[in-house]
Amino acid sequence: MSFTLPEQIAVASVPGNGRASRNRLLNLLPPGELDTFLAASELVTVKSKDILFEPGGPITYVYFPENCVISLVVHLEGGGGVEAMTVGNDGFTPIVAFHGVESTGLTGCGQITGEARRLPRETFVQLVTGGPGLTRLLHRYSQLVFEAVSQSAACNRMHVVEQRCARWLLMSHDRVGRASFDLTQAFLAEMLGVRRAGVTVAMGILERQGLISHGRGSVAIADRQGLEKAACECYRTIRRREEKILA
Repeated sequence: MSFTLPEQIAVASVPGNGRASRNRLLNLLPPGELDTFLAASELVTVKSKDILFEPGGPITYVYFPENCVISLVVHLEGGGGVEAMTVGNDGFTPIVAFHGVESTGLTGCGQITGEARRLPRETFVQLVTGGPGLTRLLHRYSQLVFEAVSQSAACNRMHVVEQRCARWLLMSHDRVGRASFDLTQAFLAEMLGVRRAGVTVAMGILERQGLISHGRGSVAIADRQGLEKAACECYRTIRRREEKILA
């Protein structure tokens, strides 16, 4: 699998272009803090397989996705990696930048192509220091991340692949705001930590039920309500906690 270095990420607009955001966290900020954040950030395109940060490496930028999805991956000594969680327009990454930690043990890579608000780590720290609304919000988001990762660990242990696929597709649909998005079965298998054959079977089951359609390198949600019924309880649990914690 080939990856793109952070320097190659395309800048999609000038800093602070516009006074609106599709990131749900940012939209919870007081108007003054939101304006300050948008003026300090730039809109960039994050492509699938772009590497944003690596284990032990410097944290150069902080990303608030607008309609892209970023995957946080744990790599093992024996080779291969497993997705720890995904971040979309419901959050930001890397979270270590908020907690004052200099590096992370995770790889952050683009999962679904789209846009994100990006700002240098130093600027982010300044905004947190001077923004009580942002500080409160990111503390609460940190708790949500802990609960989401815990729920995912239980999900990976207890639920079958097609249920997990359905949950993953629903989360991605929520975050990109469109029914069709780029996705290969090989990449999804790596993210779920299963063999590609297992993903092929699971996607086939969901497609035969009329819930999705998929072609080479893309997938489309055909029946959102049906997909929610096919997913495990974990999708609904995390959504309820998100609504409560970030209220």
